Amino acid sequence: MALGKKGSALGKNPLSPSTSSQSIFTKTTEDTSEVKPTPRKASSKSRIKNQESRFLESEEKEKVNLRLPIEVNDWLDDLVKQGKRLHGSKIPKEIWVQAALELFKAMPLNWQDIDSPETLQAQLKSLESRLKNQDS
Repeated sequence: MALGKKGSALGKNPLSPSTSSQSIFTKTTEDTSEVKPTPRKASSKSRIKNQESRFLESEEKEKVNLRLPIEVNDWLDDLVKQGKRLHGSKIPKEIWVQAALELFKAMPLNWQDIDSPETLQAQLKSLESRLKNQDS
């Protein structure tokens, strides 16, 4: 009994470059290679631009390292998750922070007078009490 060459249990490879009629793909010719691939730099730039927040379209953006208390970070994470669940898309954390800073900036406070975190807390508490009194 002669041992012959065993074939694969799965059959012939349909991707093999053989000229048999069982191959489902054929090699492309050099004529179709006129389409130039997009450079990696351009695609990565567009991906970065898509990921950037669009809250302030007209202004230049700069990366800033920001440390947040754990409670605030957890609250922001919950906002992002709930927004994704409820609306099908999420508002990134950076946009929430940017919106908060824009509101902060618009507050009727003289920011140049603030010289310490304690002064900032006192000014914010004063503003909060003024706003509560206006609502009453």
